[in-house]
Parts: sequence; C-alpha cells; structure tokens
Amino acid sequence: MYWVDCITNEFAMSLESADFNGNNRKRLYTIKNLSSSLTVSKDFIYWQNGYDVGTWQLSKNASQVAREFSSPTRTCWPCQLVAANYTIQEQVKGMQSCKALQGLIPEYITSICKNYCLEGNCSVNAEGIPICSCKAGLSGERYEVNACHKHCLHNGVCFLNEEKEPVCQCTAGYYGQRCEISICKEYCLQGNCSLDNDAKPKCSCEVGYSGERCEVNACHKHCLNNGICSLNEEDEPVCECTADYEGQRCDIAITHAGDCADSSTQQVIQDPRSEIRQVFKEIQRILELIFDKLDGNEAKC
Repeated sequence: MYWVDCITNEFAMSLESADFNGNNRKRLYTIKNLSSSLTVSKDFIYWQNGYDVGTWQLSKNASQVAREFSSPTRTCWPCQLVAANYTIQEQVKGMQSCKALQGLIPEYITSICKNYCLEGNCSVNAEGIPICSCKAGLSGERYEVNACHKHCLHNGVCFLNEEKEPVCQCTAGYYGQRCEISICKEYCLQGNCSLDNDAKPKCSCEVGYSGERCEVNACHKHCLNNGICSLNEEDEPVCECTADYEGQRCDIAITHAGDCADSSTQQVIQDPRSEIRQVFKEIQRILELIFDKLDGNEAKC
C-alpha cells in the first residue's frame, strides 16, 4: 500500500509504502510541496502538488527519478484530483500478491473455475481460491464424492431422503441398509438356495436331506439299537445292525439258543411293527412243520 505523510517542521511530504500487515515500511520519495491527491497503477505512482496543481510520476521500484507528468496550471484549482484508469486485469496480471483482486475479474473466474467443480457452481474467495457451492448428496473439495456412489450393493437403487442421506431400494432377494444381505443367507441348511418366480427362497437339498430348508436328515433316528445308517443307490436309508439285532431298522432282537436272560431286565427298543412280523414268522414256522409231516406220510404210503 502507498500513502503520503507530512514531514514534521518541513513544507514537504513523504511518499511511503508498506506491506498490508505494516511490515517492510519505507520512504520512496520526498515531495517538495503539499500533495493533494495520490493514485497508483501497476508500475507507477502519481500525485498532484497542492500549490501548482502539477502531476508527477514515480516508478514503484524507484528505478527512475520522479518526473513531472503534466505541466502545472492555476486555472484548475477545483481539479486537484488524479486517477489512473487501468483495468484490474492490467494491474494484477502475473502478481501473486493480488489474487484477491483477480477474483473480481470475470475472465479470471471463468478460467480458474473451468472444470474445477465436478458438480455444483464455482466461485472464487478473497484469496483467489476456487470454491464449490453445496449440492445435496455431494462432498469433497471439488464435490467429486457422490453420496450414492457404490452405496447400494447388488444393483440396488440409491436416492437421498429428506435429511439428504443416501437410502437404498433393494432388488428382489436382498435387504439391509445397503442391500448387502441375501435372503438366501443361511436359509438352506443342507443344500443350495435360489429364488423362485415370487422372489422367495427355495432349496435344492443334498442327497439324504429333505424339508423346506433341507433340515430333515433321512438317517436321523432311522436305525435303532445302535445300528449304522447309510444311503443305498436309490438314496434310501439302510441299516447295518449290531450282532444282537436285525430288521430294516435293527428293531428285532435276535434270541440265541441257551439264552436264559430275564426278559424283564432287557430293554429293547422295538418298532411297533416288529410284533406283527414275529407273528407272521411264527405262522410260517408252524406251516413248515405241517408240510414236513404231510410229506413224510405221503412217503410211507
């Protein structure tokens, strides 16, 4: 900044300059008269003497001696005013310290803001730095971050609610704040899950399992009395019984000759159908005895 100040006990004024914070103050020139006006251009300082109304010019860098820019006249006393008609562009071009003034230039704003804000409007602050105006759903210095970007998973549709927060509308088969959870997750216990035409989960069960969620094991409690269950070629459960039991489900106890065990002390887990099988076996044994006797009588004849 530039100014003129009176010199004590002298009929003169001091032309001085300093930084905007008051540092680097220095005297540039001693005006041998009273100055009534002062103006500054990019390269020069101009002032007007109050006594003879002459206009003087001095280089800012003081590389030149002050010279009389216009001849004095006494016919223009009311005209003791001097002004430099320069555009802001001319005065601040290439000067880093004048970024704030550059921000007032439409052409400068256009150039510095070009492609700066990816979304929203751009303006220049007092330091000549471009800033982006706020737009719902965007963040970042250049508003390059979209709140909906990759927010909703599995092709969910993102939109902003009344609080300008991203929310998701999930596709069929998914739910959660970000559509991150599949309705098939942990649905089928022993099998593969897929969606039916109504977007509901359905299971394709592994061999040996059934039920809506493949929760039923074909071998579960099928073989009794410690029998071992496995699946045959038709994927049906079959039992491998211990030495003391027989039957499709190891439900029939085998009685050995000479066994005198007290039946009251035996706890045999039997299928309800085992008694019927035993009755049929006893009938079959009696019929075999009858046929044997009949065959013996016919032989005697």
